[in-house]
Parts: sequence; structure tokens; C-alpha cells
Amino acid sequence: MAILSDNNNLTFDQLIDFVEESQTATEIDKKIAQKILEAERDWRTSFDSLDSFISTLEKAIGGIITKSSLNKLSRHYEQNVLQNAWELESISYLKDIFDLTKEKELRNIVAELTEKIK
Repeated sequence: MAILSDNNNLTFDQLIDFVEESQTATEIDKKIAQKILEAERDWRTSFDSLDSFISTLEKAIGGIITKSSLNKLSRHYEQNVLQNAWELESISYLKDIFDLTKEKELRNIVAELTEKIK
């Protein structure tokens, strides 16, 4: 189980470069990175790093980010769609990531992606 540590913290600029310029990345890795970028862009607030975005999601969920926990968070936000429309869109991008990998936790997906980018 890979854990994303602060010294491996990806910036969103690094993700953009990876999507746009990597010659060795698989299409799936690029799709995952693109979904993460889309999710961050749609969140109500902006973030300096991928780790800060994930930490915010973990606080909103109250634990580990899985497809199931994202579904639960979506149901919560759907109670006030007008106020939470951006977050709901962001969550939909994140849920798509789980369809691209066998990994069950977002932090592990990000850690694997970090290893390929760094």
C-alpha cells in the first residue's frame, strides 16, 4: 500500500505537464491525471498542491477516499444542489478514476501516479 508523503507532493503544474508532455505515460495514467485536474478545477476553492486537495476531500468525507465514500458525499451534497453544484461535478470526475484502476483508495492511486511522474 503506497502512501503519499509530503516530500513527493505533486503540484497541479506537474500533473498538467505529465498530461501534455509525457511520452512514456500510459493513456490510463494520463486519463487519471486529467480527471484529477478536472476535479480540482471544479472544487469551490483552489489548492496549492494535490495533497492539500486530497486532505480537504478526506475531511469532507471523514476518512479514506473510496468510490463508496465519494458516493456517500455526493448524496450529502445533493441535498442542496444549488449550493454544491461545483463539488458534485468534481466528485463525479473523481469517481470516474476508480473505473480506470483496480485500486480502491484515491491516496494510493495518487501515490502510484506520483512515482511515475517524479
